[in-house]
Amino acid sequence: MGFVVGVDLGGTATKIAVINEQGEIRASTQIKTRTEDGGKHILGDIASAVRAVLNEEAIELDELVGIGVGVPGPVMDGRTVTSCVNLGWGETDVASFLERELGCKCRIGNDANVAALGEAWKGASRDTHSSVMITIGTGVGGGVIVNDRIITGFHGGGGEVGHFPIHPGVQGRVCGCGSPYCLEAFTSANGVVADYLVATGKNMSCEEVFDAAKNGEPEALAVVDNMQRLLGQACAFIASVVDPEVFVIGGGVSKAGEFLAEGIRKYYDHYVFSSIKGSKIVLAELGNEAGVYGAAKLVLSD
Repeated sequence: MGFVVGVDLGGTATKIAVINEQGEIRASTQIKTRTEDGGKHILGDIASAVRAVLNEEAIELDELVGIGVGVPGPVMDGRTVTSCVNLGWGETDVASFLERELGCKCRIGNDANVAALGEAWKGASRDTHSSVMITIGTGVGGGVIVNDRIITGFHGGGGEVGHFPIHPGVQGRVCGCGSPYCLEAFTSANGVVADYLVATGKNMSCEEVFDAAKNGEPEALAVVDNMQRLLGQACAFIASVVDPEVFVIGGGVSKAGEFLAEGIRKYYDHYVFSSIKGSKIVLAELGNEAGVYGAAKLVLSD
């Protein structure tokens, strides 16, 4: 039996899992992502951690089918990330480094796309061939799967749902990319917090705003309803281009559960072109493991 290593490379921590070809996690570990010195230690740390976990499990390097890595930046060729600002990286050939170190093939992908692939393999969109994942946390990310393949696009930015220019803008509110119109600025956790502060003068966390909405507080309900409307509209836009079988809602804000998903469905059904109605909107299932599963699947799908 061969094994694949899936790596979910984040700005604070890096998760590593050894997974067999049937998708069962044999072992996992987590290491600190050392972003100092321009992130020059990161890939060496990953290689060392992979060797350590394989040694603990008595798995030889020649039993590895390959290693897949989800990275927080745009990827065009499955090998090189063009930039990772929060890691201190410019253009970085991740695959060549790890192939030299570990002696097996390596494939990389954008972390949000990789999470979508993980959900499509072992999570909420398994047994489908086309899906879109939207991750809602401090930002809004996404991944598009068509015919079981990630759609990366010409510049490696395919699936950047959070940067839909969907809102007319609010003075003083800008997305992290600098645009005042992005979906992310109004539907991320930070966007919900900002809208509630404007509405009430109260500074509450996104989770607290959702709890207040669930308890029927009018101001919180209005803020959450606006967020759901924008997300439902975004899904309708995506459907007109991709027509997926299912939308998967993930990220930290998805812990709000069916209360969040139900509102998105309502507005999606309102806005979507009638001939393509029927796509499901479901909650992600894999949580923090979506990235390592998807990274492993990059290798198995190659």
